[in-house]
Amino acid sequence: MKGAAMKLSAFTSTMGLSLIVLGSLPALAASGKGDRVQLRVSVFNSSPISFATLERAENEAGRLLRDVGVEVVWLNCPEDAQHEASLGRCTEVSFPLHLHLGLLRVSRGLKASTVGISFSAEDGQGCYAYLFYEPIRQLVERTQVAPSVILGHAMAHELGHLLLGTNSHSPGGLMRAHWTPEDLANASRGNLRFSLEQSLRIRSRLTSQESQRIQAIERSAEIAGAERFK
Repeated sequence: MKGAAMKLSAFTSTMGLSLIVLGSLPALAASGKGDRVQLRVSVFNSSPISFATLERAENEAGRLLRDVGVEVVWLNCPEDAQHEASLGRCTEVSFPLHLHLGLLRVSRGLKASTVGISFSAEDGQGCYAYLFYEPIRQLVERTQVAPSVILGHAMAHELGHLLLGTNSHSPGGLMRAHWTPEDLANASRGNLRFSLEQSLRIRSRLTSQESQRIQAIERSAEIAGAERFK
């Protein structure tokens, strides 16, 4: 995507009037882990967020994506060298199966209330998203919702942008552009989710890409086998 025009999606918190959360039905009820497509996410934490909070947030975001039929493998970079060795290099990136998520203290050139931002090319493909500690901390202070809950939902929101493509905000639910106190209350109760339509789109996009990857591997193996028997 080098040289391509980039689009960004940002979402903020607002303490104004609450809107009813729409389209937050449970997504895809996968019968088991084997039914889910795998997504790898390299996480780069340059914020004051502790590892314990980050780990709980990853569990929260993982739960939201698991409902969609996606099993997330979190690579906490660069400190977690053991996981990096066993699960893949942190610096690897491949749309949409391996994405990058950065955690920063503050944003640069954005509204102070901006919680996160993601970047996509004109074709809707993007691998990079960022979340900002200060607005998340302020939300915690105002609402008394657990930091891991807010962070975990914010992580799922930004990954949702990358997986859904451009113009993926919705009038309600997890992908709402401006979170309200009612949204965060729903998050704390486990009721702020991807809509069914969003869930199907995410699952379809990842499954299609995974099928292409497997087919490419099989073709390479067939070619290698044919070369050996020449």
